[in-house]
Formats: sequence, C-alpha cells, structure tokens
Amino acid sequence: MIKPLDRIQIIVIMLAALVVVSMAGLLGAASLTEAQRDSYLVWLHSLEETLETRQAAGLDEQPLLYPMGAMASGPSDSLTSGTLHRVALALNELESRPRLLQEPSGRTALSALNRARNYFHVAEYDSAMAWYTLAAHRDTANVFRQELGLETMVTAVASGDSTSVTREVLATLGRRDIQGCREQLILATRFLVARGDTVNLRVLVQGINQDPAAITGSLAYWQAFALCRLGHWNESLTMLQDLVAQGGLSYGLGESERAWVLVAIPDLLVLTGQQNEAGPLYRAVAQSTIPGAADWSRCQAGVLDFLAGRYLDSGTAFERLCDRPGNFVWRPYACRMAELSDEMERLRTEGNDNGAAAVYQR
Repeated sequence: MIKPLDRIQIIVIMLAALVVVSMAGLLGAASLTEAQRDSYLVWLHSLEETLETRQAAGLDEQPLLYPMGAMASGPSDSLTSGTLHRVALALNELESRPRLLQEPSGRTALSALNRARNYFHVAEYDSAMAWYTLAAHRDTANVFRQELGLETMVTAVASGDSTSVTREVLATLGRRDIQGCREQLILATRFLVARGDTVNLRVLVQGINQDPAAITGSLAYWQAFALCRLGHWNESLTMLQDLVAQGGLSYGLGESERAWVLVAIPDLLVLTGQQNEAGPLYRAVAQSTIPGAADWSRCQAGVLDFLAGRYLDSGTAFERLCDRPGNFVWRPYACRMAELSDEMERLRTEGNDNGAAAVYQR
C-alpha cells in the first residue's frame, strides 16, 4: 500500500513532472498518425474481448510461466504446484528406471541430451548444464542445435546462475541466428530484467538489434520492454507502435503483457514530450474494464489535467478514485491530489495581485 503523500511532497512531484515534460518536449517527437491511434484502439478492444470471453467462461488468467513453461520437456506441473512432493515423485520414478541416468555405450549427442533432460527434471541443474554442454560438443552436425539452445538457456535461468545465463546469451548472439533463437532470447531478457542487470541487458538488446527483421511479435514486445527499462524511450515507443499496428494480434502474449502495452504507449508519449497525444489514449483505457490499466490511466489522465491547469477536471477525476469502493492501491494518492486540485482551483479563482498572498497564507 502506498503511503499517503503530504501536500509538499505532491507539489514536488508535480514540479518534477513539469520539468520532465518540458525537457521531453525538446526531443520534438512526431505526433501520432490517425492509423496509429486506430491501431491502439483495436489493440484495446481486442484485449477487452479476450477478458470478457475468459470471464464469461469462469476461467482465471493463465500467466506465461518461465522458465519451465518455455520448454515442453520441462516440469511445468511442478512449477505450478509449487511443492517438493511432485519433484520427489519424479525422482522416485527415475530411480525405478536407473538405465535413464546411465551413459550408453554409443556416447552420442542424443544420449547426453537425454541425460541432461533427466537431471533437469529432478532440478539437478548443475549436472544438467554439464550434460547439455557435452551434448553440444558432440552435436557436430548441429542436429539438436535448436533444442540445445533453448533448453540450455532454460536450465541456466532455472538455476538462477547469472554467470551461466550471461554465457548463454553471448553464445546465442554469437550464432547470428536471431530468428531461430527467439525463445531463449525472450527468456534471457526476462531474467535480466528481473535481476536488474542493466549491463548485460544492454548487451542483449544491442545484439538483438543487429537483426531488425527478426524483432517481431513477442520478441518485439520484450525488446521494447527492455528498451523502456534502459531509458531508450523513443526506440521503445516506436517498437510498441509497430507492434500494435498489426490489427490487434496477441502474438501469444498474456493479458498482463498486452495491458502493459496499453499503458506504456501513453506513458512513453508523455516522456517524449507528446502529452497532448497521450491524453486521448489514457482516457480510452480509463473507460475500459481492464484491471490495473484502467486505474492507472484514470490517475494519469487526472495528472495531465492538473498539469494543464484544468483543476476542476482533475479534482473531479481524483475524487471519483478517492471514493471508489474496494481495495484501490492508488486511493491515498488520489485523495491527496483531489485536495490539491481543489486548492489550486481556489487559488486561481480567489487570488489576484492584492489578495494572492493572503490566500497562500491560509
């Protein structure tokens, strides 16, 4: 829960926002085209339909599970259950068939790959990494190149070893086959973002940018996400606008990822000096039923009204948020902003050259 902000803190935040907006305006980014606005609204309505269909069926949102969910042979059930019991059962099953953990006489790439998978299934990631490395060494004809690339990255991420992940990232980029390594690059991006490793994330982003034609769909989403985290706002915005220009396609992204796009685009518009373009987008999302995104957009629309001197509009918007029932995380902020908007409106209507000082002293 966000702590309530006092009036001085809010004023400081608003002044900082004004500075950001004025500095961003110097970038001189181009305005949105009508086609870009239409594409944004199509993306919005597509997500609303997805939500309505799922809710009508009484289903919960299915998040994209990483790293296990990235690999069909991975123990996705053990990840979703969150218990050691299932891992223990898997271990007992393997112990009942010891031949699976034995090196066959052939010593082929496939045998090493199978043994690596067996160790992965029982969460022995160090041993799995060793066998994946051996499998790659034996796979001189690159028969299992794609499987080895993804599964080795999954194992490195599952182990939580940032050194192993970094090594796999460099190895993947060194192949210069971005199109064939999309899954492991997405996985690496998510890992580095979660770890806050901006140094290696920057290397990964630069490497992916070497093949612009491959940056489509879900890879484009995560590339834009990473660029945003690194502060490359114009590049991230351009990529997201290109992403939504395809007519509302989901690209296999989850509902949360698609909702992030809806708030990231107007946020980035503000950060690049296009707050007038951001307003209509915020208001469109604010009228939707998309959890989280609608609340954030209502707050942001109120902030834009405040910054533009429309204190009555901002006060009304924030009062509605303040009075909203339920567990609303932004309520303390909204209530304080409603008070500040009302005070700013009083200062404007009551203050003048002779009486402004008295108003400030109240």
